[in-house]
Amino acid sequence: GRRRMPSVGLREMSCAALSPPRSRGGRPGTRRVSVSLSASRRRARSQFFPVTCRKEPTLGLLIAARRRLGRRSKRVSNTTACASERERDAFENSSLESTSTSTSTSSINSDETNVTERFAFRFLSVLAGAGAVETAYLTFTKVFSSSVFCPTAGCETILTSRYSELFGIPVSFFGCLTYAGVAYLSSLAVKEREYRLGVVGGATVLASVSAFLAYILFTEFSGETCFWCLSSCFFSFSTFALALWATSDGDPIKTTVPPVVISPLIVSALVVLFGDADGTFASENLELPYKEPVVTTQSSDAALSLVKKLNRVNAKMYGAFWCSHCLEQKEVFGKEAMENFPYVECFPAGWKKGTKEAAACESNDVRGFPTWIINGEKIEGDQTLEDLEFTVDKILEKQ
Repeated sequence: GRRRMPSVGLREMSCAALSPPRSRGGRPGTRRVSVSLSASRRRARSQFFPVTCRKEPTLGLLIAARRRLGRRSKRVSNTTACASERERDAFENSSLESTSTSTSTSSINSDETNVTERFAFRFLSVLAGAGAVETAYLTFTKVFSSSVFCPTAGCETILTSRYSELFGIPVSFFGCLTYAGVAYLSSLAVKEREYRLGVVGGATVLASVSAFLAYILFTEFSGETCFWCLSSCFFSFSTFALALWATSDGDPIKTTVPPVVISPLIVSALVVLFGDADGTFASENLELPYKEPVVTTQSSDAALSLVKKLNRVNAKMYGAFWCSHCLEQKEVFGKEAMENFPYVECFPAGWKKGTKEAAACESNDVRGFPTWIINGEKIEGDQTLEDLEFTVDKILEKQ
């Protein structure tokens, strides 16, 4: 009556402990056996040999378990190491990308700023060069006593006034030197930053002088319009504004404060210089007694003939005894021509601050010396004999 046991191969009865645990829902402390048996044979085998591991494992099971756990921990550690390595690489890559992005962005912005600044200094050089050409032309006409082309009325009056010279030197000559210096420094500042301070300094001088002369223009010559004076103001103020913008470096206050402090000092110096040179801001007690200038040159036949023609058309030259240009005009005619020279003195009683002009000068609105009035036409500034003769001959032809 013994029950016959089913035959099971030893190879098919390998313990599950020797393989990675894949059991689901097993009892704690037990593991299922992976066998290649049919369901009926597995049930029959489990009745005689329960598929459980002992509470106290054998040496072989311990060795197998240790190997299995070692392989698993190694896999886990390798996986963790790989994961952490991947995370570190990803972090470094993202950091490098962000750094490179920020660096490239900053470099692009820096390049754009540098390009803008270089363009500004190039344009500033051109603008200051134009101002140098304009003042050079005015200096040339002043030195050689030639007439100035003027599309508006009033250029001769202002450009021959006492504010057109400083200690006998044309103010336009100082402006020409300053404009040329700013243009040269601006061309160097395109590549070298150390020249930019000189650009701002020169532009500050130009703007300060133009502000002073513009004040004189609109206060003492309110009824006159001088094209060259307004053009010079445009060049100087534009140069100053562009120089401040090009050297600001994102901080306009840093470059604006020094010129604002220096500019009043320059204007004050101009007030003192023009006052000392021309007596404009002199003391109330300063007085110039009348003294007729002495003409020393010899008169030519052309000059004597022209004086007769001037008297025929009732031409007059209005001047002042202290005016150097009036004396130069008389020197052109010579001392022999002064006997019949049609000259009107605007300050026959001398000059003192507040003294009014003579009635003839005031009625003809004489604003600068010398001023010629020929047949109702006003010509300001000293003239050549040829220009005067051409004007007189046109009038005589009409008569």
